[in-house]
Amino acid sequence: MDQLAQMRAFVRAIERGTFAVAANDLGLTPSAVSKLILRLETRLGVRLVNRTTRKLALTAEGEAYFHSGRRLIEAVDALEDEVAASAGHPRGLLRINTEIWFGVQHLAPALIEFQQRYPDVRFSLYLTDRLVDLHAEQIDVAIHLGPLSDSSLTSRKLAEVDRVICASPQYVERFGAPKTPADLAHHRCIVFTAPGRDRWPFKTAEGGLEQVNVSGPFSSDSLECILQLALQGAGI
Repeated sequence: MDQLAQMRAFVRAIERGTFAVAANDLGLTPSAVSKLILRLETRLGVRLVNRTTRKLALTAEGEAYFHSGRRLIEAVDALEDEVAASAGHPRGLLRINTEIWFGVQHLAPALIEFQQRYPDVRFSLYLTDRLVDLHAEQIDVAIHLGPLSDSSLTSRKLAEVDRVICASPQYVERFGAPKTPADLAHHRCIVFTAPGRDRWPFKTAEGGLEQVNVSGPFSSDSLECILQLALQGAGI
């Protein structure tokens, strides 16, 4: 950052002819501009400008540095303008990962409305109920339920989701309904095949957490499949 400030001070001083005018353009004092240019020369190990009482005279090295530096600063300014403009008008490809059910029922309809508002944005949806390597898959945004699995990622809580224990009328008629969380250990539970998902957490009346180990004849890595199994009476 200091290198760019030194280059900017030097280029502006040569363009404007004096430290005073350059300082006014940059919002600095003339002495600050002079010190930036002096540090630039010290860092490069060459004299870039000969200072006289009337004007700034470039050395051969200063002439070359001035033209190259001006092009670089123009490129940096153009890049910042482009990024700032894109912030007000989103564009480009956004890769999103989330669970299948959430993507189908909630995300896709929301993205249709978003894309109508910002037609220059394109979406690639990676829907899977498995945890994926976001870096390897080049995912820009992931929406998931539960705790963050990778401490190197930055997360933001969007909402709270209440989990409920569900069973079809056919299942309850055949096997009965559990009265307490502990009863689930003796029921046909449909397990999501992800690490730790065979232990269902429940809040106790005292505010603690009770973990119940569950099992059953069916397990799946698809939440949609689990839903259909439950609707057909295969388990809880």
